[in-house]
Amino acid sequence: MSIEETNEVWEYDGSYYGFLTIVYHAFKKNCFPEMILTPENSVETLFISEWFETDEELAKKIYQRLEQRLKKENLLFIIDGFYCSLKEKERCLLDAIQIALSTKDSLTNHLGHPSILALQKSLKALFSEVHLFTGFVRFEYVGAFLYSQIAPKHFSLPYLCPHFAQRYPNETLMIYDETHRLLGIIEQAQIRFIENTDPPVFHAQSCEQEVQDNWRTFLRAVTIEERKNEQVQLSHLPKRFRGNMVDF
Repeated sequence: MSIEETNEVWEYDGSYYGFLTIVYHAFKKNCFPEMILTPENSVETLFISEWFETDEELAKKIYQRLEQRLKKENLLFIIDGFYCSLKEKERCLLDAIQIALSTKDSLTNHLGHPSILALQKSLKALFSEVHLFTGFVRFEYVGAFLYSQIAPKHFSLPYLCPHFAQRYPNETLMIYDETHRLLGIIEQAQIRFIENTDPPVFHAQSCEQEVQDNWRTFLRAVTIEERKNEQVQLSHLPKRFRGNMVDF
């Protein structure tokens, strides 16, 4: 499949359906733009861009076409790739789709292509962060449910919630991603998300605060000052994870 490379700059709203709309126009025009912008990064460039309005119905049809034509693992690679924090990921994903459409091979066997390699590295960072958060998330009781707040680098929350849904199948939990303004709600192992929202506001729970204070007191009491090693601690628990942990 031969695709023309152009010096055009395209822009869309940054949504998943918006990206699939971009995919439609790229393959319909049989050309890939040099750059694909979103409102978040368009202010960083002086290039004049062409705006593409999101067409949700069209995007769903494109997804169905991809689902029919791509290997399941390649489709998953592309979906996960959209949620990684790679700069210019959309342009890399167009390359990935082009390769996936032209071969029955796994995309991970094409790491010689710079776009596939960049996506693979970014996905590794995403899943590594998700794994770390499974151990670093700290919940507190707010009324009848558990609440936590995190500040991930990557779009980790949708991949993190299934872990806690399985771990606490009978609990109601809320996890707020302050980086992406995303709230995950888990009720009886069912997961839903609220996008572009501020963190929920709760009244202070004196009982919960007392538990947290006692926990920090306990940690200080069992610490042997002569054996403290900040470098080893940082290797196991980087500072960026500590901001929302009650341990500190």
